[in-house]
Amino acid sequence: MGAASGRVWVVGSLNVDRPWRVDRHPAVGETVTGEVLDPVPGGKGLNQAVAASRVGGDVVLIGCVGDDDDGAWLRTVAADDRIDVGHLAVRPELATGSALIVVDRVGANTVTVAPGANAAASFPPVALAADDVVCAQFEVPVEAVAAALLAAHEAGARSVLNPSPIGTGVSLVPSADVVVVNQHEAAALAGFDGEALEQAAAIRTGEQVVVVTLGPEGAVSSGPSGDHVISGIHVHAVDTTGAGDCFLGVLAASLADGNDLLPALERANRAASIAVTRPGTVGAMPHEAELLA
Repeated sequence: MGAASGRVWVVGSLNVDRPWRVDRHPAVGETVTGEVLDPVPGGKGLNQAVAASRVGGDVVLIGCVGDDDDGAWLRTVAADDRIDVGHLAVRPELATGSALIVVDRVGANTVTVAPGANAAASFPPVALAADDVVCAQFEVPVEAVAAALLAAHEAGARSVLNPSPIGTGVSLVPSADVVVVNQHEAAALAGFDGEALEQAAAIRTGEQVVVVTLGPEGAVSSGPSGDHVISGIHVHAVDTTGAGDCFLGVLAASLADGNDLLPALERANRAASIAVTRPGTVGAMPHEAELLA
């Protein structure tokens, strides 16, 4: 695939992930024994930016880190993956974001985030082009996401939103061109448990596309072109952390490259199926050549 025709502007968080591995997740009040693993780069914004860049996207990362060793490390990680960090703010009075990630033997995870400098992220005045794609989620202030979605709308660019974690930002869901949610988020937004396509149709407004990711079962989408079902790819999952970010980043890069929705969704699904076979987040994101194998 050639160079992207539009840029991918990722508005999101950067964290140092501090992972633990356990045999199983504890119940409330229960203690289990685990293993501390080495810190790794992460955060939804950085994950999505790396995923988009590795499949050929021309990516700009907008967010905020502290003026500390963690922040310097994350900036280097992004730059080493050919991501433009010129709009990545540094706040000396704040610590870089951090996340505690606990992964069990089947790859299921829980994540606890300390936002740190991510809570100070904002969307700067930038010139977007009509073929650009803005990609966002809610690990940064809602105001930053709102500004990004508005800028995309005014430029005629496309916006892709993962409204996670679910919170006050849900009011922005109708403002995005493409909304990507997992099964739990779909139920929360639709207000009912049920078939994913029914939930997607209930969530979407106007010309919007809503995508529900289903893990190993693939994904579904509902939009102006109708409903689509993307078949699952069954693999041996090692770590599902960051799979949704991989899906979102590759989807955004594929749309910026001019792909239609269905092939873009299929490509994103393929990328996520590769990512879950590897531990970690940033390091698990596949490269373009792997999607062609």
